[in-house]
Amino acid sequence: MKLFPHQEEGIAFLKKTKRAILADEMGLGKTRQAIMAAGEDSSHGTLIICPASLKINWEREVKMVYPEDEITTVQSGPEETFVATPWIIINYDLLPKYKEQILNLIANGLIDTAIIDEAHYIKGRKTIRASTTLDVVLQLEKVYALTGTPIMNRPIELFNLLKAIKHPLGRARTVYAKRYCGAYMKTIVKKNGQIIRFFDEGGATHLEELREFTKGNILRRLKKDVLNLPPKIISVQITELSKEDQKTYDNAFDNYVEWIANNPDADKDIEGIMDARHLVELMKLKQVCSQAKLERICADIRNAVDQGQKVIVFSQFTGTIMKLKEMLAESKRGTRYDDAKEPILAVTLTGQDDMHARQKAVDAFQNHDDTKVFIANIKAGGVGITLTAASIVMFADMEWSPELHSQAEDRAHRIGQEGTVNVYYYIAADTIEEDIVDILERKRAIIKELMDGDASHRWAQEMERIQTIEDEIEREAAYEDLQREMNQATKGNNISMAAEFLGRMKAKLHIHN
Repeated sequence: MKLFPHQEEGIAFLKKTKRAILADEMGLGKTRQAIMAAGEDSSHGTLIICPASLKINWEREVKMVYPEDEITTVQSGPEETFVATPWIIINYDLLPKYKEQILNLIANGLIDTAIIDEAHYIKGRKTIRASTTLDVVLQLEKVYALTGTPIMNRPIELFNLLKAIKHPLGRARTVYAKRYCGAYMKTIVKKNGQIIRFFDEGGATHLEELREFTKGNILRRLKKDVLNLPPKIISVQITELSKEDQKTYDNAFDNYVEWIANNPDADKDIEGIMDARHLVELMKLKQVCSQAKLERICADIRNAVDQGQKVIVFSQFTGTIMKLKEMLAESKRGTRYDDAKEPILAVTLTGQDDMHARQKAVDAFQNHDDTKVFIANIKAGGVGITLTAASIVMFADMEWSPELHSQAEDRAHRIGQEGTVNVYYYIAADTIEEDIVDILERKRAIIKELMDGDASHRWAQEMERIQTIEDEIEREAAYEDLQREMNQATKGNNISMAAEFLGRMKAKLHIHN
């Protein structure tokens, strides 16, 4: 099996270190490297822990490398007793149910290696997902943690990954937090007079030292440094709202402004930021913007398809996804000389689709010439799949996390891509989307500065400025409920970005506390 030089280096690195974090940029083939390292170096079985939606992908990848090996893929349903096979694939949510079975297999020497896919899923301090995963992998000889985003916001997010690979810095969270997060005891007084004291781990200090101490166990390569991939060109498409859409937006914005004016302290406590009314009004604005751009996006898709291109479109709204599919089914693909209507076949992927429907959509897009468009939820379709049949990626709207966008862009810009990838962000003119773009770009720059090794005192100052009260209530029991309700991987970003957005809107509208 032909490998790229960086993949051969990665396999050797994993085999040598035994317990390591493979943090290659998305699209460099971390899955293949981990499978080959485990297969070559494991004398017993390998446990693969991954998100549920990626189990089929892992099964296929293992079969491609080791077609004769038996694979056990643990499925949801009543608990079953399974026998040890060379490969056991289980998703994070099922791991607690089968924890004792797996620990027994480990104790009997039937599993000696674990691969933790999308390892940033275990960054949470108190989550069942993190604690169960750590309980299992700490019993194993070899652990490979795979993630393209080991840090999405701050250095404390790296601690559990270091703990999983038994790095010396992962032994004591308090010591780590004080040294690399500037942690200290903080006291806040809530509006109801309640006093809360907690250990604030939200800072960033001694980053150069942290990189130096971990470089022997963390391997990160960027595509631009190891592959001769075609370029990825990102551009912003400003879209004017129609009169009707502008009226709808103005009404929603007026309601939002009224809410801000009536809640001047909303950005100072978690109840304000996560207030149901606030989220409803904010999402209304974002959804209006998303829907208003569909006619423009549909026209651009038609032009691309007429030129022989396939297209990926991402949105956070199921309504946008389904509406666009409907519009494409009726769209005109003729020239000015041919006005005949001819449908464009699109497949969709939302958070409601199971792993079989997900894989069916991916296969149709990758392998069938008549399937021209892949329309996906940015979270459900932004990770763990390859969509190199397309060289055009469009975003109908934006999530709060820049890393979500980067991951989604790289579904097309990865190994196997032969053409230049053009990424288009559609922004509604004179709307909140312009403010969101500014915030995302600043956050993206901060993360890049840390991950690429150029962190400085300015990074720490900027993080402190962006930091919001999400850390201030981390010790409250209610916080766990909020975490479960929101997407685990991006919840922190949503709160902090929403808080900053509130502050920006208040400044624009001259609303004072």
